Amino acid sequence: MAKPFPSVEREDYGALVEIGNLEAEVIKAVKTLRKGSASEVMDLMKGTRDVAYTTVSTTLDRLYKKKLLTRETATGRGGTRYIYAYPRDPAPERRIVTRTVDKLVKAFGPSAISNIYDRLDEISADESEEVRREIERRKKNR
Repeated sequence: MAKPFPSVEREDYGALVEIGNLEAEVIKAVKTLRKGSASEVMDLMKGTRDVAYTTVSTTLDRLYKKKLLTRETATGRGGTRYIYAYPRDPAPERRIVTRTVDKLVKAFGPSAISNIYDRLDEISADESEEVRREIERRKKNR
């Protein structure tokens, strides 16, 4: 029997190397908060997306299992809860981005890179500055 999604590859730790739109938004929220619980992530996302607490909580757990977030246990008045954070290790992020770009180039050829380059003209000044700083940091570390 054929696998339903043969193009979805798995890393050695079993995590899907692709992320969906909701997962991307949750990661962005966690990065903005630096660390936070499911309710804190949901509160931050309320401005851009109407999403249930259970959906956020499940998504955070999946991202943790994919090793895209870290978590620690905190005990408070309401009992035990998880506090999620973005990991310091850039390897999982790098693998996802590399594989995504590789798939785009395989499917669309050099025009994929051209489109990515063109997209850089559409990002905000703050995002552009962040990209510039990251490029400079990487040049220094070569």
